[in-house]
Amino acid sequence: MIKSRACPKCGSTRIAGPHTVYGGDGNHIRVDLPGLSTATLDTFTCSECGYTEFYADKIGQQNIRSKGRFVLNPRSGASRVPKRCPSCGAKTRPGSSYCHECATAFS
Repeated sequence: MIKSRACPKCGSTRIAGPHTVYGGDGNHIRVDLPGLSTATLDTFTCSECGYTEFYADKIGQQNIRSKGRFVLNPRSGASRVPKRCPSCGAKTRPGSSYCHECATAFS
């Protein structure tokens, strides 16, 4: 959504953000790996339909790449994933089973 500058749900270009997400304790919500806070999350929201996406900060992305658990093994699943989404043309992530930009599922 932030790369395409359009909502994947309704197509609106009225995207608001980034907004920091806070938990009940007043702290930023984080994605955690065992023993390591990995990423602060920010959100972008479509002002027309309310569709919201969460994004990890840069340090969190590096931590997840180096220490994260992946749904698909990149060696076994990457060949089935297109390099670009057939629906929106966004660059896909290795091992992804869906487009992180428009949510199109890959078969």
